[in-house]
Amino acid sequence: KTPLEIARAWIDAAARCDLPAIRDGMAENCLRYGEPDWMVMGKADYIAGYTQYLTSFSDYRLEIVNTVTSGMTTVFEMIESATFSAPYPLPDGRVIQPSGDTYTDRVCTWVEVDEDGLISEIRAYIPSTRGQLMANAMAAMG
Repeated sequence: KTPLEIARAWIDAAARCDLPAIRDGMAENCLRYGEPDWMVMGKADYIAGYTQYLTSFSDYRLEIVNTVTSGMTTVFEMIESATFSAPYPLPDGRVIQPSGDTYTDRVCTWVEVDEDGLISEIRAYIPSTRGQLMANAMAAMG
């Protein structure tokens, strides 16, 4: 398979919310950079966070709008949307209660494929709409 085919299969798994395929498509040392504050996550933390996100945000949709590939790198421009419909537990033990609000964002994800045909790096450029939705829900907690 080409790097584009590998990256496309992985992003298609994300669009299907197929957590096993997402996990299996990632190298063990894969790093994800992105929101918030260009945080770096290893594979296990990324999968745990994504699992919680899909639990708390229902009706998840991901539509690929544009794709650019150069060498082992593929960049996807997408439209992402979801509804904050279930509690979102924080690492400190607090829980953000769902607001029922829906967001739609234009997002960009940069994916690197390694020589073994696995995703080795993810750079997620996500606007603040989802983050603002979470911040508003946290503020409502008091």
